[in-house]
Amino acid sequence: MLPDVSMRIGKYLSTATLVVAIIAAPIEARAQTRKKTKPPRKSEPTLAEKLAEANAQVVAASTDYKAKLGTVLELQERDVQALAETLEKRKALFEDNIISKKEVDDAEQALAFARSKVVDTQKLMTEADNLIAEAKAEDQLAKLGPSRVGSYQATGTLIRYNGTARWALADVVKVQGFFALRFHQALPISAYGQTPVHDQLGFDHRNSIDVAVSPDSAAGKTLMEYLRSAGISFIAFRHAVRGSATGAHIHIGYPSKRIGK
Repeated sequence: MLPDVSMRIGKYLSTATLVVAIIAAPIEARAQTRKKTKPPRKSEPTLAEKLAEANAQVVAASTDYKAKLGTVLELQERDVQALAETLEKRKALFEDNIISKKEVDDAEQALAFARSKVVDTQKLMTEADNLIAEAKAEDQLAKLGPSRVGSYQATGTLIRYNGTARWALADVVKVQGFFALRFHQALPISAYGQTPVHDQLGFDHRNSIDVAVSPDSAAGKTLMEYLRSAGISFIAFRHAVRGSATGAHIHIGYPSKRIGK
């Protein structure tokens, strides 16, 4: 190859290398810039979103708790059935003078105890239903906003009355007296003050009671009229699931607050 041609080729290659370097430099710089750029920060959840998430957690926990109680209830009901059959057999044996009266009495006591456990479990399940109803309705309470003393508000899900009188758990006797006089039966209290369910799910219910009557029933309407006339605060929950009476109750006293677990 001729010397002058070789020199021209060398200059050409040097120039080409320089051009490539100049073009590539901005591209590399942009690539490094993209690497250093931090991803956009996620916005903090709003108060409404936090409330919705907390309520969903309560509903899930209450539903799971109720399901476990349902399993326990099935076993308890089987025990009741077995003990009832045992009692009938012992009564027959006693009539035939084969066993003593004490063995019959023992069977009766065992059956009564088993039945009381069924009632206790059913009560716990009712309390879980009530908490589900309250959690599902809490967003409705938030939308209603703070209530002034003496205000009465109603929606398709709940009724809230902010009473004018001071309330203490000892005042339950007044409500019980009214209900017994009017309906000739005991006030159907499903939760009196703090209960194991409220402890389990993290709610402060120490100064409240739940009454197992639907606010849309005759008894519920009469009870709410009395509470308003006495200035006693209450929140009446119509249902936990639309179209079902599950969870319908009247919460008397101040609203329950989360205390965590």
